[in-house]
Amino acid sequence: MLETLQKELLKKANAKQGFEELADEIDSLREEKQDLLVEEANRAGMKQRLDELEAFLTEQTTEVTEYDEGLVRQLIEKITVYDDHLAFEFKSGLETEVQM
Repeated sequence: MLETLQKELLKKANAKQGFEELADEIDSLREEKQDLLVEEANRAGMKQRLDELEAFLTEQTTEVTEYDEGLVRQLIEKITVYDDHLAFEFKSGLETEVQM
């Protein structure tokens, strides 16, 4: 659609017809395309991080029964402490809360 509008814009510009509305529509479509590309890249990054987390957890041969500093540093980006709960943000982008 963008390519078709660009061709139409060139025709109108060459014919010296009003083409401002068409140019605005093309700009709008370009912005929309850019937003979609950014969203797709974010989704691909999230999927990759989730795949890495899944692979890491699958490789674990023993059950975690006590605090492991190395494991925490590998998996968790940050922990936020609230009065009544903890919020965990994993490096994969997932977030979860635990009530205290």
